[in-house]
This record gives sequence, C-alpha cells and structure tokens, in this order.
Amino acid sequence: MAARRVPVGGRIFIGLAIFVLTFFLMRPSDPATRGQIYFWKKAAGLVGEPDVEGFVGIALLIVCSMVTIVGYQIAVRLIEKKLNK
Repeated sequence: MAARRVPVGGRIFIGLAIFVLTFFLMRPSDPATRGQIYFWKKAAGLVGEPDVEGFVGIALLIVCSMVTIVGYQIAVRLIEKKLNK
C-alpha cells in the first residue's frame, strides 16, 4: 500500500493559515499599549535600530516566516501520520 500524502492545495492552505495566524497574534494592537511600545523600543534598541516601526515590520516578517516553516513541517507530518494509520 502506498503512503498517502497531503495534497498540494492542503499544504498551501496550511502554510498560509499558520503565517496569517502568527502575524495576527504577534502584531501590536492599534492603539498600542504602553507595554507593547516599551517592548518594541527595547527590542529595537538591543540591535541599535532607531526606526522602531521599521524594526517591528522586519521582526514580524522574520519571526512569522520562521514559525510558519517549523509549524508547517510539524502539521504536515502529523496529518500524514494520521492518514497512513
């Protein structure tokens, strides 16, 4: 019996869903709270970046991409494991 795989459309959906979910959970709320502003200013200061808004955008892009790559691999393996039982 051949191993069943997750269809390509399902893989694309999983990747996009993880990226969007991570982005919405991590982005600062509007208006940002004092705690969020303090956190992002401190984080930008650690790397010497004077433009906090630009730092937030780059940080979100990098972190969301990394979480998507790892989460995608885990989700696809769990689904394929379940399909092949």
